[in-house]
Amino acid sequence: MLQRTKRSAWRRSALLLVAAVLAMTVMAGCGGGKSKKEEPSLTFSGVSEGEVVATYKDGKVTKPEFDKYMAIFGMSQPGYEQILTLPQFQEMILEQYVSYKVLASKASEDSLKEAREEADKQLEQYKEYKKSDETLAAKAKEKDISDNDMATFLMITSAAIVHINSQVTEEDEKASFEEMKADFAVSTVRHILIQTMEQDPQTGEAKEVRTSEEALARANEVKAKLDAGGDWDALAKEYSDDPGSKDKGGLYEKKAGGDWVEAFKLAAYEQEIGVIGEPVETEYGYHVMKVEEREVKAFDQLTDTDKEQVKAAAAYKYMEMFMNEEMPKQELNMTLPEPEQTDGEGAGNGAGAEDEKKDDAADSGAGNTEAGTEEKAAE
Repeated sequence: MLQRTKRSAWRRSALLLVAAVLAMTVMAGCGGGKSKKEEPSLTFSGVSEGEVVATYKDGKVTKPEFDKYMAIFGMSQPGYEQILTLPQFQEMILEQYVSYKVLASKASEDSLKEAREEADKQLEQYKEYKKSDETLAAKAKEKDISDNDMATFLMITSAAIVHINSQVTEEDEKASFEEMKADFAVSTVRHILIQTMEQDPQTGEAKEVRTSEEALARANEVKAKLDAGGDWDALAKEYSDDPGSKDKGGLYEKKAGGDWVEAFKLAAYEQEIGVIGEPVETEYGYHVMKVEEREVKAFDQLTDTDKEQVKAAAAYKYMEMFMNEEMPKQELNMTLPEPEQTDGEGAGNGAGAEDEKKDDAADSGAGNTEAGTEEKAAE
């Protein structure tokens, strides 16, 4: 029972993650492009026949249909291609596809009109990009993805996203903003980083530089010297492992909190101005910090880009509510083929290895999403 619960929880959390990533990809950069006369469809053509891999209250999904969606998903999200073959990841994508179809079917005429406009613009951009990128064009040909297929993919995802966004009220946005104030606060901060981990530039793997205990002791040593009147410029050059600021006295000027990793962001937002705080632990190590200035924005001071970020956070809650409350009512039944067992792999060992891969995939996805929205405090 415990293993089953863990597996279901992983699938749902990762589903929401990928839905969010896909939503940002599909809806980002929607300027420019001419609108087409023909309207993109909510149904892929030529895929209605074949083995059924999912049934739900409002319909079904055939294997050819799902294969088409998977092919386009893999091309639009190349970072996930290596894990697309994992059985439970495929289950996750199938559940995502069904959820998008259900959401799109609930969209109002106004939402569908807006979604068509967005899909048109995205399709034109895709076509232009494909003309200039031989690799993309070759991949689309290899996977048998026509422009009509891409138009359908964009229409389904756009309709789902526009429908979710249409539920967000100004009150929702203001509530999300209250939870995100630290992201928009602009601070000038000095810090000295004592690393515990660093990334190998060749392999991309993290390796230990010093233990957490060693790093904390060194950070406390730095703080004591600063408290005693030590010079930030000299101490940053001597102690800091952050190449982006060590030669500037550890200084980051007028940076939005959303540019930093979570613990550093919160410290920049909460720490008393002008006071050298206790060492702050992040995934990089320990930071000795002093906030020199901080401007906290009000909701009406947000830029249009900031407001889109706030609205996206509010919309995500509606997506999560839909997945938790509405999707179970669809009584989704997935019948994807069982993965083939390799020679010499026992049933117990195989399940354990698969769970490890799934956990790694989930961790990797979460890291990739975060990395796209933050400026590392230790660059």
